[in-house]
Amino acid sequence: MLAVAISAIALDTALLGLIAPLLPEIEQRVDASESELGLALGAYAVPILFVSLPLGRLADSLGRRPLLIGGLLLTAVGSVLIAASDALVPLVLGRAIQGVGAAGSWIAALALVSDLAPPGKKGQSIGYALAANSVGAIGGPALGGVTGDAIGFEFPFLLVAGLALGLAVAGRLVLPGVVRAAADPIRVGFGDLLRKAGSGPVLPATLAVVVGALLLGLVEVVAPLDADERLGLSAAAIGGLFAATIALDAISAPIAGAAGDRVGRVPVTLLGLVLLALSTVLLATLGGVLGFFVGLSVFGVGSSTVFAAAVPWLEEAFGDLAKGFAFGFLNVIYAAGYTIGPIAAGAGLDASDPATVYLCAGAGLIVVALLVFARRDDLPEPG
Repeated sequence: MLAVAISAIALDTALLGLIAPLLPEIEQRVDASESELGLALGAYAVPILFVSLPLGRLADSLGRRPLLIGGLLLTAVGSVLIAASDALVPLVLGRAIQGVGAAGSWIAALALVSDLAPPGKKGQSIGYALAANSVGAIGGPALGGVTGDAIGFEFPFLLVAGLALGLAVAGRLVLPGVVRAAADPIRVGFGDLLRKAGSGPVLPATLAVVVGALLLGLVEVVAPLDADERLGLSAAAIGGLFAATIALDAISAPIAGAAGDRVGRVPVTLLGLVLLALSTVLLATLGGVLGFFVGLSVFGVGSSTVFAAAVPWLEEAFGDLAKGFAFGFLNVIYAAGYTIGPIAAGAGLDASDPATVYLCAGAGLIVVALLVFARRDDLPEPG
């Protein structure tokens, strides 16, 4: 059961950056500007802003399994559409359909992991799920770059469609017919969750998720285009560099989640934000392929650490609320960041250069890190 859920999380997150190493080819394929490329990448997250809360309600009312399977089927449809696209509009539409599908399966899968977490190990359990999240986030660009360059543009998207269909079949066979929230969860509205997420002790976690997703979207636009133009790397080489960071990224998430269980979410979230800020400086200033790899590695570890601490922080803050709806809300704030990131990256590259974009992002991260540090005493002791 958990293997299907965790595999779905990895696949959903892989879709975020699968297209990233192929952006230079898409730029020529559909004759798009860098701003339009940012729009194409961000189109994945835009519908998530609108469908995540209704899908969260469905996860609580209908159960986890139908939402997981339905989301995977939509993911397959969107992937096939992208593979067949030779213009910007069908490309954006395919990304949007992928986003809706991924929202459904991600919410259902993460709710399953949370439902089955042992007492006192919520952060560690979610950390393992976010390790899959990290593998997908870095593995997606690797898969897209290596297979797209070696076999063809269409192949990685058709492969994802096949994997999504396979997981949908596995979910149908393995998951029980009814896997839904515990009896009588507390039902609240979007406004209630928004007020909770914006309250003093929880606001730093909310901001950490938003800026972490924003930076992920920004790096997935800036890094491949920078590596192509400045370093002359092929899509396969770019994908290979992303792939080389997977191990560090995946190992960091459960370690950070367990650390959050022991010492508290605030210091671990703060550490992740500091590492993300450092990664922007390294990506902006280090030269050559090795410098690019080092900056990307620090970025991966920082991203894993932020999410492995901030996601359980939010989940605990929502308490006994219906989990599907709560994770739907989490998906909304994540999507908000990931929508802004690629669009800001495209606009920034049109107006300046990659180093300036990285350093501006780093400055914003420092502000958020200072806010988290200021709120370090607002949470009860762990345990």
